[in-house]
Amino acid sequence: MERVGSQYRDDLCLRCGEISCTLNFDEALEAILEAAHQCLGIDGSFVLLLEPSQKIFSVAAVRNLSEENVGRLTMATDDGVGRRLLRDQVVNVEDLTTEPSCREMVQAEGMHSALAAPLKSRGQIIGALWVFTREHRTFTVAEESYLATISAQGAVALGNAKLHRNLHLVADIGRAVTSRLRLEEILQLVVEEGASIFGAKGAAVYLTNPEENTLEVKAFHGVDEGFFAKKVLPVDDEIRECLEDLVIVSDVKAVPGFPEDLAKEGLRSVVCTPLKIKGTSIGILRLYFDRIREFTHGDQVLFQILADFSAIAIENARLFNHIKRDFQDLTRDVWRWYDWGERPPRI
Repeated sequence: MERVGSQYRDDLCLRCGEISCTLNFDEALEAILEAAHQCLGIDGSFVLLLEPSQKIFSVAAVRNLSEENVGRLTMATDDGVGRRLLRDQVVNVEDLTTEPSCREMVQAEGMHSALAAPLKSRGQIIGALWVFTREHRTFTVAEESYLATISAQGAVALGNAKLHRNLHLVADIGRAVTSRLRLEEILQLVVEEGASIFGAKGAAVYLTNPEENTLEVKAFHGVDEGFFAKKVLPVDDEIRECLEDLVIVSDVKAVPGFPEDLAKEGLRSVVCTPLKIKGTSIGILRLYFDRIREFTHGDQVLFQILADFSAIAIENARLFNHIKRDFQDLTRDVWRWYDWGERPPRI
């Protein structure tokens, strides 16, 4: 039963304000669900988030529903309801038994009617907000609009919270990589964490060899080793661009002449940024995606921060190794000069 319009608006303004007041991702999820319950008087709800593969939505938060039953629930993006949500459409289902993807909800929780609105952040669908009733209910156009408004505010809050969380994560990674002095350890950590943060299929670090004017693969993750059969790349115009600026290829199939090996590996998007020290590029960091991936401004800033931390850590490790070798050479020389024996002490 629809409540008085002015009360709806008051509740909506209050709840949207509460949603926007947090930068904690889990708290933002809970605030979204609380707003839906307070404004629409429903029996249960959950938030679905789009997986990095963009093939399924999975449950991220639940209210008044069994997490044991609902927590494992997923929804494909290529079925009727999932496809409509991915197209930024509100879904109004009076009888859940008529929707194959929702029948599990009926059996597990006894829900009858539902309303869903997509969560859209910075132009991208990132999930969906679902609300349910156990009794038959015809959600009105006004209620669809209210849920869409809550979802829009919620998506902004989740986007900000995710960026905030990722910035803290990159800061943690920065501390981790800059505290290490073994180059191999640093490079492997960079590619693994880089792929994880951005939901990439894989990542790789290439370092320059100035004497040969080439780039050499030094670490990779998530992509078969055979993909890097050519571990040494000549610095041509394409590579030179990567050494200077951020390069985003959203769809490799749309770029004439782009390396065929990317498409053969099932890769659709590539993002590359230089690793620079005092304005000089020492290599590049690449991310590989098995789907078309749009890189937002926030993504670009985050990626550059990761690259800057990585470049500093790589340079520190190189300097440490250089100093260590010089010290070892000096120790051997001094040992020989003073004729203290055939072998210098082990360092």
